[in-house]
Amino acid sequence: MNSWKPAAMTSVYIVLYSLLVLGSVALCLHGYRFCYNIFADVRVEDAPGKEISVEVHSTDAFGDIAARLQDRGVIHDRYSFLVRAKLMNAERNKIYAGKYTLNDSMTYEQILNRLTVSEGFDQ
Repeated sequence: MNSWKPAAMTSVYIVLYSLLVLGSVALCLHGYRFCYNIFADVRVEDAPGKEISVEVHSTDAFGDIAARLQDRGVIHDRYSFLVRAKLMNAERNKIYAGKYTLNDSMTYEQILNRLTVSEGFDQ
């Protein structure tokens, strides 16, 4: 009479373990992609790319600028861009207000160099 319970429970365990394995694989892939974006020289497009104009105001927070760069198609992921900026020199994280012409074939480091050097903006 109770012979169906072990079979039903086995099926439930198989489904739960399968979901756990699939979730772990998805988490590992997402973590790998995030770390790759931080440490590799990633670009949105291959050279020559296209020029994109971005304006930075003195009141903009660094996270807002990163979100704007992602929305404009200059970077892949704002969070990996923020982590990459933190890993670089702290004094380089001062972004100057101005209008910048960036290219979607630039790496994160090239973008940060352009944004954190006072001569990097267009006149």
